[in-house]
Formats: sequence, structure tokens, C-alpha cells
Amino acid sequence: MQLSRAARWRREVDFSEIPGSRNALFAHSGEAFPRALTRGARALPAGSIGDDRFAMVDAETAHSLCTGLHRYLCQHDCGRILLATCKKSVLPFLQPDFVIELLPDKAVVHRNGHGISALTSPMRPMVSINTAVERFAGGPGGGWRGPEESLDDMPLQSRTGQRIPGASVREEFQVSVGLDECTAAVSKAFDHPFDGSIKQKCFRLKPEALSFSWSIGAIIGPSGSGKSTNLKNFGQGLPFQWDPAKSVWDQLPYGDKKKLLEAVTLGEAAARRSYDQLSAGERSLAQLARSLCSNGSVITVDEFTSLLDRHRAYQVCTKIHPFIMERGIQLVVAGCHKDIADWLRVNWVFEADSGELLQVQDFTVGSPPPRIAVSFEVPKIDLVMRRLETSTRSRNIFASHFEAHHYMDGLLPTGLYGQLIRTTSGELVAFHAVSAQPGQIHNAMRESRLVVLPPWQGYGIGPRASTLAAELIVASGMRLFCKTSQEALGSHRSKAPYLWRPTTTNGKPMTASLSEGFTRKRKREAKRLEGLRCLRPREGWSEAGGQTSEAHLRPSTESSLGQRCRASSSSGAPRVLQPRVYWAGPPPAEGSCRGCE
Repeated sequence: MQLSRAARWRREVDFSEIPGSRNALFAHSGEAFPRALTRGARALPAGSIGDDRFAMVDAETAHSLCTGLHRYLCQHDCGRILLATCKKSVLPFLQPDFVIELLPDKAVVHRNGHGISALTSPMRPMVSINTAVERFAGGPGGGWRGPEESLDDMPLQSRTGQRIPGASVREEFQVSVGLDECTAAVSKAFDHPFDGSIKQKCFRLKPEALSFSWSIGAIIGPSGSGKSTNLKNFGQGLPFQWDPAKSVWDQLPYGDKKKLLEAVTLGEAAARRSYDQLSAGERSLAQLARSLCSNGSVITVDEFTSLLDRHRAYQVCTKIHPFIMERGIQLVVAGCHKDIADWLRVNWVFEADSGELLQVQDFTVGSPPPRIAVSFEVPKIDLVMRRLETSTRSRNIFASHFEAHHYMDGLLPTGLYGQLIRTTSGELVAFHAVSAQPGQIHNAMRESRLVVLPPWQGYGIGPRASTLAAELIVASGMRLFCKTSQEALGSHRSKAPYLWRPTTTNGKPMTASLSEGFTRKRKREAKRLEGLRCLRPREGWSEAGGQTSEAHLRPSTESSLGQRCRASSSSGAPRVLQPRVYWAGPPPAEGSCRGCE
């Protein structure tokens, strides 16, 4: 890949987490591996064919993947590409020229008059954010005003159950990869130092947390959240190596093979063929049947029903449950689809991305998935933004759900005012927070964190959330300072001069920005000291000749940030980055003096 395309490639790919885009291919999770191969298919010549490209990811990630693929195909001449998938819901996001729907008795062709070949510019889903935040209040005790947000009604907890506190511990895993020019350019463009070492944190389920009696458990989470890692703690073994010279039927060491095949919904005719002659979905069912032949007390199944359409997955879950209960064994499944927890009637659910364990107390069968018709209508995404109650609550939610998806590792400010963006059904989407600037900038806030979860990236949710927050803060008479190295976000702010104003360091290298920033800070401090001459001496201030001593008022210029910057420059490796800095709100009045206010 050419070095000049590195930053653009990083923005177009679906590895939304910075560590994921630089992992070695063997280190990717089960869902990220086919995602990498999907992106590699873009470079194939005309006539490319992709099979089951979106099968091993959840619906939201598949939609985001198709949105990015649609945008890429509209902007580049990639020739003719034929994709096969069992997910009809991705069609409005992909906008193909035609769809061949394979029915049991016939094939139906659906033509799209607004397909990729007929578009001159990419088509984006319609996103609306309904904010429940009323306003922003500055000063002591200030913050966002409006209805408070709570995570007690998360979608995974659709069943009644009991949360088990302290059920997991967060551990750090490290993977090393080779450095090249492309990787270094991508890291520099996103202000993320990288030395070839990838450190990722994930939650590990404590075995002692499952002290209650159970038969079926589920580990649910998005790509790269640690599902497979947790599954290994239950004794997950290597996949069975099928003999291509024998049929699947002959390689199932189970007494009543018909009953076994009925439990996994694999037909006897398919089982009479060799494993290599089966489709991808049939192979996953054959692997499931082979796992159920194990004599162990605990059976583990990774990527459970991931390669199946959701109607087939519903049938597998409803039929395999009585099979497990009759045998009296324990089954632990892992997957990215949350619906398996309802259909399989599990006893416990572990959220791999948040580390929470729920002991389920409702064992009714969940509703089957709705029938989805072929449609090319532009999708609509309705979101709701609400404030978080306290600064502590904001930091805790960021640490548990969003920290792993943000490139910065620094400490969060003490005064953090967070907002949470979710779908109307309760799915987590994004996190936005601002912080106060005590002793630095008068009557202003700073955008501290803006994180959009990977399955929801590519829709423009981040810029919309940032703009909504800026409008609320500006309406309160304050200013909002923001800095970003993300090209799309910076471009969005540059198109709205009525709201966003670039600072004097906009577009300059980081070293120059910091140097000019310290110079301006010294000038502001000198102006403040000049204004303090008109005040009476206060208690604790020394006096010299009736004048207030400036030596006791001037702050130290050797701040920790300044020391780090000089250390970085003296090491011979200055950081040459291009941050974009903006502020929202009216400029301060000319001649105003903070000391005289």
C-alpha cells in the first residue's frame, strides 16, 4: 500500500479501534478476521466474488461495514463485484444494483434504480439525534441539565435476572507486530504513538462467580471483546479435523445420530456428504454436532450460530436446549448476536465488553426474528442523547464501555460532564463529555472525550453529537474548545464557521502549537497581573513599596506539560502532527480583564 494512502485507508477500513487496525492477522478475533479479508477484496480485479462476507459479525457491525463498502465503491472504479450473504438487512446500507433472492422453489431478481452504478455520490443513512439535554449551566455545581441516563435497562437484560457484582477482573494482553512505513503513517495521522506493541484490555470471568447451579451459559460481546479468551477458561479445545474421504455421518461418534442431527437442524442428506462438500452454514452445524459428541462435563461452542441466518439460528437454539437438558451436561456458547441468550434460554449471560454477569431467572422462549423483505429504502437511524448524573458516573461508564475504543490513555479530568447516546431500543452508541478549564480559560469548556462505538461508525454520529453539545454550551453564553486529529471531524467543523472557529494554532504541528500556546499563556498572565495592580492587597500576599509583588502571583512556567514537551524535543524525535483546534462561542469582549471582574 502506498504511504500517501495510509491515512485515507485507516479512515475507510472497518477496524474502528486503533489497536485492531495494526494487529497481526493471526491476532484478530473471529469476527475481525473476515472483516480484514473483506477489505482486502477491494483490491481484487473486476469479477470479484465474496461469499458470506457479513456472516460472522452482528447486524450493527454488518450495517456499518456495508456503509463503508458502499462509500468506497461509489468513489472508486472496482469493476463488477458479486457478494453473497444471508443478511437481508444490509441491503439498504449497501445499495447494490440488483439482488437475486434464492427462495425454496424459485429465484427472484430485485432491481435497484438507485444502485451504486447510478449514483454520483455516496448515499448515507438518515441519522437523527433527539437530545433530552435541556441546557448547560456553568459555575460551581454546573453541568448538563435534563433527564438523567441509566444503564439499568440495557437491551441484554430483556429478561429478569440478578447482576452479580465483582464477577470479572480486567486483564491486559499484549501482541507485537512489525513496523513499516504505512503503519507509522497511520499512527502519526491519528496522534497515537506506536512502537509495534499492541496492548488490549478485556474482562475475564471469575470461575468462582458461577457458584450457582446452571446448565447453559452465554458469553456475548462485539468483535475483539474477549469472548474466545473467556471461552478457553472452560476448556475449549482445538477444532476437529475432518477427514475429506469420509462423510460427516461416519465421523460423528454418537449413538443416536438422527437425534443429534435433528438437534442441530442438519439434514441427513447433508450429513451423508463430506465436510468439504457442505456450505459454510452447514459446516458450522456439523462442527456443532461434533462438539456435542464430546464426553466432557462442559461443552464449549465458539461463534455459535454466527454463520446462520437468524431464522435458522432460532430453530437451532430452540431444539438444542432440550437436547442439553436431557443429557445433563453444561454448555457454554460465545457469539456476537445477543438474540441467542433469549432463544437458548441460558442460565447466565456474561457481557464480554463490560464485564457484567447476569444470572437469568426467566426461561421462557424468546420471540422468533421478524421476516425481512428485500428493500432498498434509505435506512433511518434514530438516536437519543441524555446526560449522565455525576462526574463519577461519567468516568465509570467511559472506563467500562468506551475506554477501549479511544486512542488516548491519559487520566480523565475530575470535572467531567458526560452525555450518553443510545438507540431508541437502548443500544449503546456513543459517549461525549466536556470538562471545565479552571485557571486556564475564563467562561469556557473543553471537549474532553468523543467516542463512537465501532458498529456505529461511518454514519456521521460523532460530528452531530459534537455540534449538539457546542450549540447548548454556546447558548449558555460560554465557549467550547476542541482539538482533533481526525480528518472527517475537522472537515465537518470547518464547514460551520457560524459555530466553530479555528484557533491560531489550527493546522500547525504539535510542537509549534504547544510553543505558541505557552507564549499566549504568558501574555494572558501578564495582562492579568496588570489588572491586579488596581486591587487591594489580599491576605497572604506580600507587598513591596505599596505594590502587590508579582513574584508571588506569577505561576511557574516549568509546568509538567512544558517539561514533557522539552524532553520530547531534546530526544531528537519531535512529534510532527497536524491537530485541528477549534472553539465554539462568541469571542471575549475587547479590553476585558479577568482580574477586575
